[in-house]
Amino acid sequence: MGFRLLLLTLALCGVLATGCRNRMYRQPPQSCPPPTMRIPPAGITEGPPAAPIPRNDAGTELLLPESPPPGKSRSEYPKIIPAQPERRGAVLLEPEPEKTPEVVESNPPADKKADNASGIADFIEVKEGIATGRRPTIDGLDWLKSSGYKTIVYLRPKSKDDASDKRQVELRDMKYVSMVVAADTLSQDWIDEFNRVVGQSAGQPIFVYGDAAEVGPIWYLHLRTAQFLTHDEAIIRAKRYGLADEDSELMRAALKIAPPNR
Repeated sequence: MGFRLLLLTLALCGVLATGCRNRMYRQPPQSCPPPTMRIPPAGITEGPPAAPIPRNDAGTELLLPESPPPGKSRSEYPKIIPAQPERRGAVLLEPEPEKTPEVVESNPPADKKADNASGIADFIEVKEGIATGRRPTIDGLDWLKSSGYKTIVYLRPKSKDDASDKRQVELRDMKYVSMVVAADTLSQDWIDEFNRVVGQSAGQPIFVYGDAAEVGPIWYLHLRTAQFLTHDEAIIRAKRYGLADEDSELMRAALKIAPPNR
């Protein structure tokens, strides 16, 4: 009986010893990650999310330019201009600059200079029945009389006396008309009266004379108001009849009276 009790005691001690040894070498259980931590799948590096790939409207991926090397800015590199799509149809070219049209008077009268008009400098016909020139000499007055001229018009400045001119013209049975020309008295009424005198067919042929300083601007006004030429056309014609100084006081007064250029 005592021997059996001893064996039972030894067996119980062996069991207890084996249980203690197992507890000493057992690995502690691994703790689970906290519920808020996310474990990335294998093969993916942790970090900030990748930037979206730029694409155009057609969905094609766009290549970004490489970063410039240190020490240089992007402005130092040539700008890359994308190729333009091929255009079809008519190509509109830029219009050529407008060219200033040349002044060409329609049917300009040919200059008629009488080579045999002795005693009259710069004699020229303005149109049929009307001529102009400088102050005629006695021989010039005789030539006008023999050529059938009926009226003589003197465009004179205020400072000149015309008594001798009037007497010589009337001695030859020609009509004499004297018109004082001055910048301060030039007006629309004045040029209207001049146009009326030279426009009377009963008094033609008519010869108008005077110094170039007075004759030129008056013919310019006549061409603008009676023959309705443009400014440029009237200037060209008036230069034939004596206009020399386009900036004279009388010419400036004439430009104020002239109608707007058409």
